[in-house]
Order: sequence, then structure tokens, then C-alpha cells
Amino acid sequence: MNITPGLLQERAARDNTGMKRIILILIMAAAILSSCHKSGLKPCESKISGIISPVVPGYVNITAGPVLDSARIDKNGEFTITIPLASPGKAMLFFGNRLTDVFLEPGKAVSLNINSIVFPENITYGGELGPVNHYLTLARKLDQQASVQAIDLNAMEPERFIRFTDSVRQLKIKLLDEYQAKYKEIDPAFVSSARSDIEFSWADQHILYPGKYEMLKGNFPVLPAGYHIDYLHQLNLNSAVNLNSAIYKAFIQNYLNYRQSVYLADHANVASLIFPESVARFRVIHEEFTDQKVADYLLYTAMDDHLANFGTTRVESFVTDFRISCKNPEYVKTIDGIVTNMEKVGLGKPAPDFTAYTPDGKKVKLSDYFGQLLYIGFWASWSDWSTQEIPYFEQLRKDFAGKPVKFIMISLDFEKDKNRWAAIISKNKFGSIQLIQDPKSTVLKENYYLNDFPRYFLIDKEGKIISVYAPRPTENIAETLSRIIGGAH
Repeated sequence: MNITPGLLQERAARDNTGMKRIILILIMAAAILSSCHKSGLKPCESKISGIISPVVPGYVNITAGPVLDSARIDKNGEFTITIPLASPGKAMLFFGNRLTDVFLEPGKAVSLNINSIVFPENITYGGELGPVNHYLTLARKLDQQASVQAIDLNAMEPERFIRFTDSVRQLKIKLLDEYQAKYKEIDPAFVSSARSDIEFSWADQHILYPGKYEMLKGNFPVLPAGYHIDYLHQLNLNSAVNLNSAIYKAFIQNYLNYRQSVYLADHANVASLIFPESVARFRVIHEEFTDQKVADYLLYTAMDDHLANFGTTRVESFVTDFRISCKNPEYVKTIDGIVTNMEKVGLGKPAPDFTAYTPDGKKVKLSDYFGQLLYIGFWASWSDWSTQEIPYFEQLRKDFAGKPVKFIMISLDFEKDKNRWAAIISKNKFGSIQLIQDPKSTVLKENYYLNDFPRYFLIDKEGKIISVYAPRPTENIAETLSRIIGGAH
């Protein structure tokens, strides 16, 4: 049920009853959650195991930061995934085309009992991280009960918006406090992190509200005096602990967008500089963030965003400032690598060669296919997002049959998933050239900066790069190919 500001008093009258129901759920879950046990994991690992019923053949996939892994569901519906994990945080668990988040900690395990029919609802959690994940389930349900459509929320007048979001925030804090009182074994660090997430999520709504209101109404809202100060002064933005939170990381980028716009409005001379937005962003970071780890992270993301938006054109002054100011050697190394790689794979540069394998196990090179225009798509058999684009890729191939262009699909599946990849392409009888990455090659990641997918390359017949961020099959690639080929389409 959606909640509106007009119903807040009515809902408040029902809060005690609702909280009693939540507490009853907690008590009923106690027997399950009290079965926490030592996992025997290494300090840098976390384990996710479970059973799915009714049994559904397939895979369970998990992504935690840069780590991406999968496990086959066995005939009994059981699965186990052990992944490297450096710090606590939420991971995303994918089953079919549905997903849920799971809280993980290094050296600890969580088990899940999943009903495949209603997933991600009604998951029972066990193991050392069972209580934490059960709390997160209740928190999600509270989110659903106390939610309104974004368009309705951001169309509220300022006073109504503030009253509503403040009330929801208090409900969330109350749930966390009562849960902590019931389960003393919950790590205090998690409670502190969960409380911070509530605060930063609330602040994120506030910082985005004026711009969204303006988009919906066509005019800027009349904000009460001290609107931004009132919520921002309640936050600690200069704490490295926050860097473990995805919610903080999302908020802090929106905060920088806000402060960047204020800086540009207050410093008219900056507008005449090259890349004024990046100049303002870097200056705000330097002026406001005193915690070195936080500053390092923000400098890194600002530099990365600048490169993604503007490439390496006139980038020297920004890179120099970044190298001097950022004290994290890994961030510096990464940015230096991106700059080097972007310069190597720019328009007209020779495409770095790399190896891959055909379905019958033959090792081939990219250069083997030079001589015609190449349109290359990268995907993975376990990624619904990328497999959904395959029909469009195949239709494009059919539309350009007889034209001097080759269509190549390269799977980024893990070595252990090679058989599944082979089965998919055999079943679907794709007409495009099918390859799977060479697991020993690092060229795609290190030379092409290929860290996400689906992604597409365009390489000319001489093996020179046209784009390593080419339009997708669902975009205007047909027009692009026709212009390059020089024929009508």
C-alpha cells in the first residue's frame, strides 16, 4: 500500500500494531537464526550456500564489487559459492532473471532457503550472517510499505516532501533499534553502517528533490531557508568507513553534482575555462574533503568520469593534479592505465590483437578476421541483459547479408561455463561468428578497458579502430554501418 502525507497521522496510529507484528516475526525467526556457527572460511573469503525448491536447473550468480561468480544448482537444488571478499557489504544474487541483495562479511557465511516460485520473496536465512540478512528483508518490506511513486514524491510541495521523508526515516530507524535490541549478537559495526545508510538514503532524496521537482513542474521549488544546511549538517561526509557503503557512494556523487553547480554559480570566471564542470568538481573535493581516503576516492571517480566524458583531449592538467593529490597508488595506477589504454584504442589506432576460441576449440586471433568491417559484441550466457540483445544482433546480421561486414559475438563466460555457452549457440544456431574469450589473455581488460558488457566494437577492414564504444544493436548502428560501407540500407 502506498503512503501519502495525508495518511501519515493515520499510519502513525497503526505504527505500534505494525511494530508488534514485526517483533513477533523476529521472535518466530529466533530459532532459525540462533543456529549461527563458525564457517571455517579464510579471513578474506565469504560463502553463500543454499537450497532451492522446487528444484530448477540452472545457475545462481553472485556479484560483489569487482567479483563475479556463479554456481550450478545440483539435482537436489543445492548450490555453494565461495568468493574473495575484502570488506563487508551487500552483494547481488541472481537467479533466473530475478535478483536480491545479500549482506556478506569476510570470514563469514550465510545460507539461504529459497522458494523458486516466489523468489526473491520468503527467503529463510541461516548461518552467521542470518540475523543481519533477516533484518534487511524486514527493512525492504518496510520500504515497500512506506513508499510512494518517485514522480509523486518529487511533485510534492517542499513542506509536504520534508514531513513525509522525515517520517519514513524515523520508521526505519525505529525498526533498526528494535531489531538490535532483540539480537545482541549482531555486529555493532553493521548497525552503525545500516544507520548511516538510512541517513544517506534520506539525504539523497533531499539533495535530488529540487532538480526533480523542477523537471516535473517546470519551475524551481520555493525551498525553506536553510533547506540544504538542515539535512547536510547531520551527516559525516568525511569518514573513510562510509566508503564501504554503496548508498554513501551514490549520495556523495549527487552531493558533488550539487556543490559543483553552486561553485560554478559563485565563480563566474570558471565558466570561461576548458572543462569548467571538471575544474569545479576537483576544487570542491580539494576544499571540502579532509579525510585522505575519502578525498582519494572522490578524486579517482572525478578523474574517471572526466575521461569517460571527454577522453584524453587536453587532459594533462587534470591528470597532473590527480597524481599529485591522490595518495592511493592503486587509484593512480588505474587512471594512468586508463589514459594509456584510451590513447591506444582511439579512432584510427591499430586494434590491439587478442586471442579467443571457436566452439570446436580452435584458437584464433582478432587479426584473422581483418579484411572486412567488423562489428563485435561482447556478452555472457549467464547475463540476461546481454542475451536479450542477441536477437537484435542476429537480425542486424541478416539485414546486412552480402555486405562487406562481419558480425562476431565473443562470450566472456568463465572457463567453467564453457559447456553452457556451447550448448546455447548450438541450440540457437546463430549465424554470426561465435567465439569465447581466452581466459589467459588480459588484452580485453587491460588494453580495451572492457569492464562491463554488453559492449560493442567497430573495427575497419584494415584493423584500425572506429570505436570501442560502438552503438548497440538496439540503437542506431544500422545507419552507422551503412554510412561506413557506403551502401544504401
